[in-house]
Amino acid sequence: MNRRFEDVVDVLDYNELMRFKSDLDSGAIAIKKLLEEKIKKRRKEHEKICATCSNTLNFYRPSNYTLIFGPDDFKKKASFCGLDCLEYFIIKLKELKEPKEDNVSNTAAF
Repeated sequence: MNRRFEDVVDVLDYNELMRFKSDLDSGAIAIKKLLEEKIKKRRKEHEKICATCSNTLNFYRPSNYTLIFGPDDFKKKASFCGLDCLEYFIIKLKELKEPKEDNVSNTAAF
């Protein structure tokens, strides 16, 4: 087990430890619900600011966009305040994926 989890368990008092043990013995329903809520909260953190310009996003604006990208086992999310920021992000993402022409011509000479 990771040391960080042990640190969390060390902080719990006896009554909390017994409550967790009881929950684990009965199927860990409360622990599962708690973890699902924390994971859901963490997943929404990407929606707070624009990934390009760092503006605070208003959740009720129809001009907000969220991009989900990456391989199936490691998805990434980025939220944007408008199409201009989304377009800028995609252009920069393409530039990272494409090999630069200077590097290609230099390697061909060797």
